[in-house]
Amino acid sequence: MTGTSVAPGPTPLGRQAARGGAVTMGGQLLRVAVQAVSLVVLARLLEPEAFGYLAMVMALVGVAETVRDAGLANAAIQARTLSDAERDNLFWLNTVVGAVLTGVGIACAPLVAAFYGRPELADVTRWVSLSFLVNSLATQHRASLVRGLRLGAAAVADVVGPAAGLCAAVVVALAGGGYWALVVQQLVAASVMSAGLVLAARWVPGLPRRDVSVRPFVRYGSNLLGAQLLGYATRNIDTVILGVRFGAGVAGLYSRVYQLMALPIRQVTWPANRVALPVLSRVQDDAARYRAYLLAGQTVLLHTIVPALALASALAGPVVEIVLGARWAAAAPALAVLAIGGVLEAAGFAPGWVLQSAGRTGALLRFTLATRPVVVLAVAGGSWFGMTGAALGYAASTAVVWPLGLWWVGRVAGAPARALFGNGVRAFVSHGAAAACAALVVRLLPDGGPWLAVAVGVAVWGAVLAADLDEARELAARLWAA
Repeated sequence: MTGTSVAPGPTPLGRQAARGGAVTMGGQLLRVAVQAVSLVVLARLLEPEAFGYLAMVMALVGVAETVRDAGLANAAIQARTLSDAERDNLFWLNTVVGAVLTGVGIACAPLVAAFYGRPELADVTRWVSLSFLVNSLATQHRASLVRGLRLGAAAVADVVGPAAGLCAAVVVALAGGGYWALVVQQLVAASVMSAGLVLAARWVPGLPRRDVSVRPFVRYGSNLLGAQLLGYATRNIDTVILGVRFGAGVAGLYSRVYQLMALPIRQVTWPANRVALPVLSRVQDDAARYRAYLLAGQTVLLHTIVPALALASALAGPVVEIVLGARWAAAAPALAVLAIGGVLEAAGFAPGWVLQSAGRTGALLRFTLATRPVVVLAVAGGSWFGMTGAALGYAASTAVVWPLGLWWVGRVAGAPARALFGNGVRAFVSHGAAAACAALVVRLLPDGGPWLAVAVGVAVWGAVLAADLDEARELAARLWAA
């Protein structure tokens, strides 16, 4: 890849990463708040079937949202150098892919409806497909912001877009629009977010140039795309199977608790990935700094996600009643099991950082090809026993895939697999034990309502963990001084 290198500024990289992470996390907390409000409000305005319709459509055509990126955003972020002409060509390539996928989604809408036996899903599929083109227009603008660690501007767009989508969805739901509220939410959020990213990046793509090759970016992106597609399939196979086997009602219940489980994972790993990939890519030739940043990033990630998921598992019944409402109570056992699987899924992000930052996306694809069938088979087999069975299949498969991932990155990339494993086990044991104590105390309480149960559970969890704050202080000091 040719072009002008992006040189680090005068700020030490560790401090720059810490500041970028803090800005991104602050924006992400606001985004989490918007999504939490969306879960709470829309669950009370719409029936489970409405969420089931959108989940069933997205499980099939939502794969296009992964394809339209084509792995080119991460390719641009990871590259040591990136010229203006290369960036322009990547923009046009992403745009063409997005336009094609929108056309394919519209053309395949009748097939989606026929697959589920629900004619109304054809129009839902057509309108949702428009978001693929809208999002593709801002793919390289987002990559430009992340590459330059201009994460504050990206964070603003990522908050304003979902907030606008939620407002539009509430208006449509109150007007009796049913599942159309969720379709409008998707389109408005994508449009506002993309517009914000384009304005924040402050660059206008030039015309594509045939004399400038982007083959190295495409090679990197194609391997990453293959891994992402397989990951997408395994994350959505449960919704597809439950929708076909049990209908939109069960699919809607499952999709809501899955989203509730995934909320802390997606909202923490997303900003973490934004910081980890450019930072690790810059220090990949300095083994000591690379190891320090990798382990520090994994520790922050785990001690942010694991407590939330451990408590969600321990207090699944009260959490579902508070967030979604009493009519969703049947999905609580599935949430309890999904949260355990989510803990192990979160632990698997660090190996992905290693392979992407080192440009080893071929190794990532091979590992994904070898392990994703395990997840699919486990979820498909478990789904015979309904929502909770599908959740058990997901949790069991992640328990197998996580240690395999550590072994693989240690073997092909020389990553500190043993240290990564130790970080994970410490987080699991400490937060898991505290959450188990919380669950036991709550179970012994007289019924005082879900709010009391959650308050007592959180208090017990905090009391068990209160003794040890030294690790967090040491981690912050190491990252700041790096």
